[in-house]
Amino acid sequence: MIIKRERNLLEAYKSRLAISEKVYNREHGDVFTESKKSTVAACLNNISRFLTERFDNSVGTQRADLGTFKKFTMDITTVALN
Repeated sequence: MIIKRERNLLEAYKSRLAISEKVYNREHGDVFTESKKSTVAACLNNISRFLTERFDNSVGTQRADLGTFKKFTMDITTVALN
């Protein structure tokens, strides 16, 4: 079950993981291991879920505002986790 979930997360965030891997390799000159990929994918998934839940529960926030803010947050997180 855990391996299937992990595989699904890696697939769902493969484009962000590619960016993250490129930044990591450039900055550290090291290999981006599978465990690091899994950790970054899990963090991205948690942040995405958290933001969606918070915006869904917020009455004063326009739904259109979520897309731009969420993309920005996910972009920052993708690079910052390296």
